[in-house]
Amino acid sequence: MNMKVKKGFTIFFAMLVGSLSLAIGLAIYDLTVRELDLSSTATQSQYAIYAADTGAECALYWDFKCEMLGECTSNGAANSAFATSSKSSPPSADVFCNSIDIAGGPPAAWTVDSTLTSAETTFSITFAPQPYCATVTVAKSGDPVKTVITSRGYNTCTSGAATRLERVLKVTY
Repeated sequence: MNMKVKKGFTIFFAMLVGSLSLAIGLAIYDLTVRELDLSSTATQSQYAIYAADTGAECALYWDFKCEMLGECTSNGAANSAFATSSKSSPPSADVFCNSIDIAGGPPAAWTVDSTLTSAETTFSITFAPQPYCATVTVAKSGDPVKTVITSRGYNTCTSGAATRLERVLKVTY
């Protein structure tokens, strides 16, 4: 009778070791899947912040080029690339970012909301062939003029995408 008890213990011990090994394997698999998801999200987040940075840099470039260097002229007078009030007349074309005329050519979306003392210019840029894009708002107000650039970068331009990430950069001067 003693021999039968020992044989059952060996099978029980083998099942216990097998179950423990399976549990450890599943735990490692779960951790690996979670780490891969986190890594993918971090990569997509970088794309969104790079898109936001590119949009802000484009706005800074054109603001500096037109206002500081006076290279944008309209009827012989220096002009701003972005509206400063309802009395200003920013260019309606030839403002290029990423080889796209953001002020006048399709698929650009250039809008201006202005009052007598302030204005907001909003434009969008895409980064073909990648799916990244940015929406940039340049707000100008006051005397002297205060400028606030808000650039929203996205890892995908599909607004309803479940994995869409938005990163925002704000520049004030």
